[in-house]
Amino acid sequence: MFEGIGGALQLAVIDMTLVFLILGGLALVMVLLKNIVGIKETKKIPKENKIVPPLSSTNLIKENEEVEGKLVALITAAVASYLEKPKSKIKILHLKKYKPSVISPWTTLGRQELMLGKNIKY
Repeated sequence: MFEGIGGALQLAVIDMTLVFLILGGLALVMVLLKNIVGIKETKKIPKENKIVPPLSSTNLIKENEEVEGKLVALITAAVASYLEKPKSKIKILHLKKYKPSVISPWTTLGRQELMLGKNIKY
């Protein structure tokens, strides 16, 4: 039936056409199922309620860790110069004191050397 190179090419074209038709049909079924499931899900979803955080959690800065105004101004100026935006467009919501890690300096140095590739021998 399919003999020679011409037959092989005809068979390849027929096979590729069938594969793409089947893949297109599967894609169509997936889109239809997504639409059917999406319609059912939208009916079940109730109205969204806004969650208001409690007022006690908004005060993140403790009394003993109060940040001075000069420090806030310095941080704002540094961020503004880095982002190349005017200070009026930057709003600081809260500041959190940096807590250094409890990892020993030797561990940190070892990790840095590994990242820099100093200990890798070929």
